[in-house]
Amino acid sequence: MWWSNEQAFFNQDVRGMMHFPGFGVDAAKLLIQERNIAGIGIDTHGVDAGRDTGFTINRLMLEQPRIVLENLTNLEQLPATGIILVIGVLRLRCGSGSPASVVALL
Repeated sequence: MWWSNEQAFFNQDVRGMMHFPGFGVDAAKLLIQERNIAGIGIDTHGVDAGRDTGFTINRLMLEQPRIVLENLTNLEQLPATGIILVIGVLRLRCGSGSPASVVALL
């Protein structure tokens, strides 16, 4: 919705601090430890809340081979369970991320 408006998308204050929602540490730990997830995804700029400059959730998720998906769209159209994600990534050298095509199969 705010993708085409950089100010609204990053929601930066006058000091340059970004404000957008992300996962909390307790929620991420629960998903990892009790649900044994393969990764997480979110429809915002990142899985870490905008004010978290230490990338706490990213680091927690990537301690083991898990995937982190950001800037997803149309999540509200998916059921809570029973889907299969097909994730196509572009493998880049010396990068910290990659564009991905994500398709949900119902």
